Amino acid sequence: MLIPLFKKIIDFLDSFPEIGPRQAMRLFFWLVKQETKVKKQFLENLKTLFEEVKFCQNCFFPTTENLCSICSNPKRKDEILMVVARETDLLTIETTKAFQGKYFILGGLILPFEDKSLIRERLKILEELLNSKKIKEVIIALPFTREAEPTLKHLEILIKKFPRIKFSKLAKGIPLGGEIEFIDPETLKIALTKRE
Repeated sequence: MLIPLFKKIIDFLDSFPEIGPRQAMRLFFWLVKQETKVKKQFLENLKTLFEEVKFCQNCFFPTTENLCSICSNPKRKDEILMVVARETDLLTIETTKAFQGKYFILGGLILPFEDKSLIRERLKILEELLNSKKIKEVIIALPFTREAEPTLKHLEILIKKFPRIKFSKLAKGIPLGGEIEFIDPETLKIALTKRE
């Protein structure tokens, strides 16, 4: 019943994280039903996304400038670095207004079934950054999940190469199995201020 073009678009939407086949189909039909004005705006926004958005040179958060608003803010502490797995983790931590340092986004976790090239590349950049002697403290803010353990161990080994750097993890106010992205701001604030 679906022509090949429709199926191709639905399959593409289905490839998005957290989107299943039914949601992909709903999104497709929702887009098809939109007025021409909405479709044009959607295309313009996508064009801007693909042509103007890049990654911050320091933390890898998406931005339209060389540095994101956090990395270019002179009021943020350059010597304190928080390492997070994803961009959404950074955004969630920022809602607490409890952290005034800078961030480093790994781009995911070291998982056996996923491509690790992006994370390996970013870990090399992180090591260079730690070697620059600018960083005095690193806070690891990874999910408290079994999947995050290999990444946490790798980061601990890396940071221990630099004994001058103070190293801490978020306190266990975050439940075991909890994703940073879905933690409420108050719990995150406590975990940040009582970090280990």
